[in-house]
Amino acid sequence: MTPKPAQNAARIAALVAVLATLGACVPICGIGAKFSVSNARVDPNYNCPYPSENHSYDVHVGIDASNTLSKTVTIKSVSETDQLVKTAGDWNGPKTAKGGGPVKAFAPQSVSSGGNATINFTIPFECSNSGPSVTTYGEFTFRFTLVTSAGTYTIDSANRHRLSFPSS
Repeated sequence: MTPKPAQNAARIAALVAVLATLGACVPICGIGAKFSVSNARVDPNYNCPYPSENHSYDVHVGIDASNTLSKTVTIKSVSETDQLVKTAGDWNGPKTAKGGGPVKAFAPQSVSSGGNATINFTIPFECSNSGPSVTTYGEFTFRFTLVTSAGTYTIDSANRHRLSFPSS
């Protein structure tokens, strides 16, 4: 027995209704819901003042977060690692410098259900400048780890931070 066109149309209409219901349910039912981080970025450049010794400055960081889960996600901790990956000129420090540690203050500390936020914080750096004879710089890469109520996330910065020492 072959289904009649009216029966086929009814089946297709029922299938469309089920799919529409599932589509509307995604944000509420949690189908495909997740917490994610993206677009980590740091200040692209800092010019170390001349003259200076152990001059403190902050590298500003922003990481975008998206929460399509049905609950608020709490950010429990943030940590960073940085590594010198390129130098030029009269770079006077170690050429394999690495650093990092826990981030002391970040905001916001949670992302609401269905919300988006940019997590902002600073990383303390320092420099000393005795006046190089040629333009000098060091470039650093960064990796961030966020421990959240939805799991642990690691992300690399999309850009590098350049610590510059303009020639005198």
